[in-house]
Amino acid sequence: MVRNRDAAWEFPKGSIEDGEEEQEAALREIGEETCLEAVELLPDFRDQVDYQYRRNGNPVQKTVVFFIGEVSDWAPIPESAPSREHCPHPEEKIWFVWVSEREALSRLFHPGMRNLLGRASFFLHEHDRIVAARMPLGTSP
Repeated sequence: MVRNRDAAWEFPKGSIEDGEEEQEAALREIGEETCLEAVELLPDFRDQVDYQYRRNGNPVQKTVVFFIGEVSDWAPIPESAPSREHCPHPEEKIWFVWVSEREALSRLFHPGMRNLLGRASFFLHEHDRIVAARMPLGTSP
């Protein structure tokens, strides 16, 4: 999770650039916001959160698409936020966290994001169950 300038913890996200596919944009945004490059998106998970906010007093409708990624190298995450989009928590002095599902639920402000986390958790449990069922007896994934 990363901490945005509005003092909310969130998942990395951003906009699709011209010519990009959704998954390409997701990987680029993860790289820009965290410096993580060794990320593989899991197949079969694509979810979205719809919400509304105000910009200059006018309502703006936004849809954000999310994927689940597996990080194979966490070392590149810098101590300071790599972009102006994120800032450190005033007490914790950190701009990103790796947390349990329970801790993530307590940090997420937006109900849509909490619901997304629940759906992602269910997907991961089912994914792990299916992978384990395909493994020969006595082996582990």
